[in-house]
Amino acid sequence: MDEDIGHILKKWKYNPDEDITVRLVDSVDGTKKIQMRINMGLIQMEIDGHPAEVNIEGFESWLDYFENAQKQYTKGKIDDFFSLSTDDCRKLRHEGVQYYYRYLSLMKLQDFERVVRDTKRNLKLFAFVKKYASSEMDRWALDQFRPYVIMMYTRANTSITLKKNPASGLEKALEYCTEGIEQIMTFYKEYGITSEIDNSIELSILNALKSEFMKNIPESLEMKLQKAIKEERFEDAAEIRDMIKTKRKEK
Repeated sequence: MDEDIGHILKKWKYNPDEDITVRLVDSVDGTKKIQMRINMGLIQMEIDGHPAEVNIEGFESWLDYFENAQKQYTKGKIDDFFSLSTDDCRKLRHEGVQYYYRYLSLMKLQDFERVVRDTKRNLKLFAFVKKYASSEMDRWALDQFRPYVIMMYTRANTSITLKKNPASGLEKALEYCTEGIEQIMTFYKEYGITSEIDNSIELSILNALKSEFMKNIPESLEMKLQKAIKEERFEDAAEIRDMIKTKRKEK
């Protein structure tokens, strides 16, 4: 059997000027596969399940495997606690990169629902390692990417909202942006590195999105403000008032 993929690479040239080159292809089993073109070849991924279609002792992923191990460990121990070794964290980091390549490809393919699925999954992975890793270095090795994943998760959610409701979805998209910005700010405060906030690319992207949404948000905000005041929902009213002020400044 000829296993040389040179003929595929000749037809699908690598373009160094593109940020990412991906496509969906039909496989022999009738399912879709994601292919990412890289300089020296290509990466092929499953569109659902584990990107590499692995089976780890009956579990779909290392995260599932270790989550189950943690639950079983907790049931049998009283005075001890579950922890992840450096080798465990290495396996989880490697798996996180595999999901990263997939949601990066899915974003390019505008499959935003699956981007939300995979970014949410990696945020769960980060939180699990942060909680149970025995080494601070292993915790930071993953959690340092939390702002980026939050940004991608937020972008995908806003895209889904605006695709479903181009006009009425603006306010919901704005909520997603505000929440994402707050979560990233929390990350910097949590690690005591607020000096990095001004240089955050992720915050710059979400703030730009938020400004764009504010420019186009409908005048119904005024009506929502009056309703919030009437119902004595003063925190909501203050937030809506801030939205209106920001919108007017952007005009």
